[in-house]
Amino acid sequence: MEDKRSNSSENERRHTQWEGLFVSQHAWDSDNYAKSDPQPMLSADEKQAIWDMLIVALHSQCTVFIQSWEGCHFKFHRCTIREIEDTQRIVIYEDPFGEWQLAIDTITSMQMLD
Repeated sequence: MEDKRSNSSENERRHTQWEGLFVSQHAWDSDNYAKSDPQPMLSADEKQAIWDMLIVALHSQCTVFIQSWEGCHFKFHRCTIREIEDTQRIVIYEDPFGEWQLAIDTITSMQMLD
């Protein structure tokens, strides 16, 4: 930083001129930008509760809110369960944009809204 003074007798204010700004290397590390949520680890009881709720939601055709873990981030789905394919471990759900598939093992939480 360099200081320069005005030569004006009327104005003896101090003017500061920035020559540059130093930023340490840790601010630019690529790891700082790749932060994501930690992967959730569900217990057997939690997985069973999600499975039970899927069955109830399928039979009642109520709207559900599903949180899933995909690509190192949480994704959220507000939908209606249309089909459960147990052999392939997928759920087919419908939202306002169409029908989609979701792997059952990626579901981390679920709530019934109706």
